[in-house]
Amino acid sequence: MKNQRTSDDSPVDDIEVRIYKKTLRRVIPVIMLGMFISYIDRANIGVLAGPMSEDLGLSAATFGLAAGLFYIGYCFFEIPSNMAMAKFGARVWLARIMVSWGACTMLMAFVQNDVTLYIVRIMLGVAEAGFSPGALLFLAFWCPPRMLPKTYSMLNLSVPIALAVGSILTSSLLSLDGLFGLAGWRWAFLIEGIPAIALAAYIYLRLPNGPSEAKWLDDSEKEYLAKHSAQRPDGPGHEIKYLWAVLRRPAAWAFTILYFCMTIGYWTIAYFLPTIVRSQFDLGFVASGMVSAIPWAFAAVVMILVSKNVSKTGERTWHMTMLQIAGAVGLATAALTGNPYLALLGISLAAGGFFGSLPSFNSMPAQVFTAGLAAVALAMINGLASLSGLIGPYLFGFLQDRTGSSETGLLIMSGFFVAAAILVFAMSRWTDKVTGGLHTKTTVALDPTAIDAR
Repeated sequence: MKNQRTSDDSPVDDIEVRIYKKTLRRVIPVIMLGMFISYIDRANIGVLAGPMSEDLGLSAATFGLAAGLFYIGYCFFEIPSNMAMAKFGARVWLARIMVSWGACTMLMAFVQNDVTLYIVRIMLGVAEAGFSPGALLFLAFWCPPRMLPKTYSMLNLSVPIALAVGSILTSSLLSLDGLFGLAGWRWAFLIEGIPAIALAAYIYLRLPNGPSEAKWLDDSEKEYLAKHSAQRPDGPGHEIKYLWAVLRRPAAWAFTILYFCMTIGYWTIAYFLPTIVRSQFDLGFVASGMVSAIPWAFAAVVMILVSKNVSKTGERTWHMTMLQIAGAVGLATAALTGNPYLALLGISLAAGGFFGSLPSFNSMPAQVFTAGLAAVALAMINGLASLSGLIGPYLFGFLQDRTGSSETGLLIMSGFFVAAAILVFAMSRWTDKVTGGLHTKTTVALDPTAIDAR
C-alpha cells in the first residue's frame, strides 16, 4: 500500500497501526471477554442437556424448543436494544445487558419443569439481546474500514474458544452434583452467571463510550477516527425513521437470509453436539462434554488461518463460499458415516466452515450501512437471523425423536450450508462492488435519503 498522508501529515499506515495497538490493549480484550462469557451462558445448556433432561423429563424436541426459545426474546429485542445503545451510550448499555443476562443465567439453576425452563430461556434472550450487534457497532467506532476484518476476527475468535472452554468448564462443574443438595447442572448455571455481572461493573466504570472519551488516544488519533472510523458513536440510530429505512432496504433482508442459512446448522450443532457425541462414542455426560470441545478448538484454528489469509489477500468471496461448501460436506459426512471418528471430523469441518467465514461476513454489513442505519441494520440482521437458533434445534430434536437418529437432521442442516454458499458468493461480490472491496478506506453511506435501491 502506498504511504498516503492524512491532513496532519501523518502516514495513514502509521496512525492506523498506533490506533489498532492501543485498541488491542484497551478495548478489544474487554469486548472479546464479554462475547466469550455470552456464548458460554447461551450454549452451556447443550452440555447440560443430559442431566437436565433426566431431572426435568425432557424429550429431544422439548429440549430443542427450550434451547431455541432464547431466540424469541433475542430476536424481538435486538433492534430496540441497539437503538437504545445509540441513545444512552455503549458503556451504560453494554453493562446493563451483561447484568441482565448474568442474572437470568443464574435463574436457570432454579427451573423445575419444561414451562419454567421455557420462560427463563426467553428471559435470557431478552436480557442478552443487543450485545453481539452492539459489540460489532462499538468496535466499528474505533476502526477505519480497513481495520474491521482484523478487529472482527479478534472478536469472533472468542466464540469458538468460548464453546471449547465452555464445554470443558461446564462438564467439570457437573462434578459438584449433590453439593448442598443441588444437582451439578444447577451449580453450573449459578457459577457461570457470575462473570457477566463482574465484567459489567468493569465496563460501566472503565470503558469509554467512544474515541473522543479515550484518555489514552492522542489528539491526532481522535481526529483521525472522527473522520475515518467505520461508524460514529454520535450517530442518530435511536431515531425511529432509521428502523423503517432499514426495513425498506433489500440489502438488509439479503444479509439476514444469508446469515440465517449460515447459522441454522451452527446452532443445531452447538446445542446437540454433546448428545451426538454421547450416542456416537457411548460416553457419560462429563466425558461427552469434554470431547465436544474438539470441533470448537478446530474451528478456532481455522478462523485464525482464514482471517490472516483474507487480511493479506483482500479476497473473501471464494474463502467464504468454499468454507460453506466445506460445512455442507462435513455435516453430510457426519450424517452418513457409521464411524464415530469420521462423524466428529465432519462436525469439526462444519464448525470450521462457519467460524472461518464469520469475520468476513460481519465486515460486509458494517461496510455497507453507515450513519444512523448501522445500529438498526446490524441488530436486524443478527436478530432476525437468530431465529435459526429456534428453528434448527427444535427441528433437529423433533426428527431425532421421530427417527431415533441424527442422520436426517444433519442432512437438512447440510442443505442450508449449500444455500449459504450460493448466497454468500452473490452478496460478497455485490458488497465488494458497491464499497470498493475489503481494503477500501470509505464505507458506502446508506442513509434514509440516499441510494434507496440498496
